[in-house]
Amino acid sequence: MINRFKYAILILLSIVFIGSCTFDDPNLNETTDSGLTPNPQPNPTTSAPNNPSPSDGAINQLLFVTLSWQSDNAVDFDVYLGELNPPLIKYTTTTSKSYLTPPLKYDTKYYWRIVARFADGSLKAGPVWSFTTLPATFPTANGFALIHHKTSINLPNVVESIVQVLDLNGEGVDFLKQTDFEIFENDLPLSIAESGLTITRTPIVPFTIKTVLLLDNSTSLQSDLTKIKNSAVTIVNGLRPTQEFAVYQFSDKQYLIHDFSQNINSLTNAINTQFVMGVKSTDFYGSIKFGASLWEDDLKLPKFIQGCLVAISDGEDTQGSTSLADGLHSVHNKLSYTVGLGSTIQPEIIRAFGTGGTFKIGEEQNIINRFVELEKSIQKKASSFYTITYNSPKRGDRNHNLKIRIKNNLYSGEKSFVITSFNSAGFF
Repeated sequence: MINRFKYAILILLSIVFIGSCTFDDPNLNETTDSGLTPNPQPNPTTSAPNNPSPSDGAINQLLFVTLSWQSDNAVDFDVYLGELNPPLIKYTTTTSKSYLTPPLKYDTKYYWRIVARFADGSLKAGPVWSFTTLPATFPTANGFALIHHKTSINLPNVVESIVQVLDLNGEGVDFLKQTDFEIFENDLPLSIAESGLTITRTPIVPFTIKTVLLLDNSTSLQSDLTKIKNSAVTIVNGLRPTQEFAVYQFSDKQYLIHDFSQNINSLTNAINTQFVMGVKSTDFYGSIKFGASLWEDDLKLPKFIQGCLVAISDGEDTQGSTSLADGLHSVHNKLSYTVGLGSTIQPEIIRAFGTGGTFKIGEEQNIINRFVELEKSIQKKASSFYTITYNSPKRGDRNHNLKIRIKNNLYSGEKSFVITSFNSAGFF
């Protein structure tokens, strides 16, 4: 009896002891080797993007702009940039806290925003900042940006590198001489006497300007169809020797009128005979996206392809199958001209899609003038390649770096020089 009483007391004490313990989080009762409970690891401090450069509201910025910002413990950043506030176009996702823009437009206010992404998947958006590029007549300092295109080797020991030189407005530089360059091999100046160095401007690169002409034939423009047709014919008659046109009409979707061609008579005849009224649904954003997909700009050797788009429309999208952001993103780094008309015209939309300019019916000659300017600009770019050739004294299966820059360059940014590499295996 006494033994049974003892067992009962022991069982009761065990229940009380066990009941006083908690098992919700096993980590809370872990101990270190010293017998002390460790402190929980604090979450890293995170912050929204801040401290922008250029500063908010900056003016007279060059057409190449390096955007930079600060943010604590972010994994990567989405960069939004555009002419609308807030900017809708995501240009890139980067792990860096800086981004070099593509060439921008003169005298234009740009809005930009950075969205930081953190390891736990959370996002923090910075405020919308802005800057304005310099006017076309602004007296900029001289300076040169270099773009590397190709480095190759040939036996017995020849190194050849091709670079392109642009000014700070993105225009081709075609007047440099050998004495304007500085060449370094493994960070040491290259001896002209020992290397037989030659630097020559390459012959002009052949190029084609692909132009997509989009004609809105939706019912909202029923009374303006003749104006659109006449405008399109006038624009096609301004075709440049290096240019070819493709023509589409659109309402609910895109319909081919004539594929890419340089034959003005064939193009104008197709417009006059095939451009007719469409339906009530208008896929403006989707048609812009479709038109921009018909070419890829490729300003590289051995041949340049530069495209542009001309859209004649009221800018109204009633279909909603493509978002405004997707439509804008399709032309954010492409050349697009818009011609607005009609009783339901959307001026802000027409302006937003006109990355190269916005016009009215009757201003077709201004668009043709832009074609002339574009052709001249591409011609300069196509004449701005320089070939650096020399005999290297390096031997053996080793990698070497080659640095190319312009003497007394007033521009010192990240494109002020080119660094490339080669291997001297087999050199003799």
